[in-house]
Amino acid sequence: MKYQQRLQVAVRERLRKLMTAPYSSAGHEVHLAVTWINSQPALRCLLEEAARKEPDLDREKFRTGLSRSGRFFWSSRTEEGRASLVWELMQDIAKAEAEDPEAGWRVGSDYSPKGSLQDSWREFAEDILQPLFDFLSERVGAESSILHTLERYRTRIEWFDREELYARFTADTTNGEEVYNLDLQRFLFLEGDHITHAKPRSASGEADLIGDLDGRDPLVCDGKIFDGKGRGKGYLAKGLHQVIKYAHDYGQHTAYLVVYNITDKLLELPTDGTPGAWPPYIELSGVRVYFIHVRVAPPTTTASKAGKATRVTLTHDELTNPDTA
Repeated sequence: MKYQQRLQVAVRERLRKLMTAPYSSAGHEVHLAVTWINSQPALRCLLEEAARKEPDLDREKFRTGLSRSGRFFWSSRTEEGRASLVWELMQDIAKAEAEDPEAGWRVGSDYSPKGSLQDSWREFAEDILQPLFDFLSERVGAESSILHTLERYRTRIEWFDREELYARFTADTTNGEEVYNLDLQRFLFLEGDHITHAKPRSASGEADLIGDLDGRDPLVCDGKIFDGKGRGKGYLAKGLHQVIKYAHDYGQHTAYLVVYNITDKLLELPTDGTPGAWPPYIELSGVRVYFIHVRVAPPTTTASKAGKATRVTLTHDELTNPDTA
């Protein structure tokens, strides 16, 4: 909780710096704010998820309205969509400032042409930029980022609970996958307040975890074991298509596939995003599926004696085409 509280304070402080910045250095302050937000995993996860809420935003109308006093309107219909519009705008401002620092003072100068440049910037920061920071502060307080919660879940298992969960898994390998999925379900509820239901019926069969069915957006999240043998690449490929079907059943554009790697090999998953960025994801049939790779097998020796780790690479085709895998 202290982490969320500190981050909330930092978000509000970053907004204060923007709103009190001299117009001559406004572009530079936006650049610093963008750099800082990108350095915070929780905020990046929130914005990544927000971008999926309204994929068809009319960005052109939003940008055009910024330079027409009295004719501005939000082209979004959700808080996530509005936050996405502002975040994209800030990134563009930061990029322009990096290429031409002297042009940064013109940020927001057309928003309210009746006042001074300083007044225009202050109104621009309050009316246009503040909703993004309100969104981030509120969501951080609610710990509502699925991706950030799953990142913490991965860390908790790999750092603290591998031995215990693995012992329960090996005691009943037939139902071992359920051991991990029930653990995930409990963590999502206790740490992220994501209400989930194990194995609800859907048109596609039974999902391991589908949550927030009590009025909020459903959470489509499935966990699959990877053992490199009977549950290898083909098993993960089928799991990918399974969560996509679940997402279609519940009208969602985002799903999460947690990969429990019980081998001693490093698993490399493909991505349609930036190479090396976490988490990797694939977009297929209108659904973005994030892969959360969790190493659940306890180490058999120390790192100094283990030698170079063997890697298993899954290609895009192997995951999207079960027959290939």
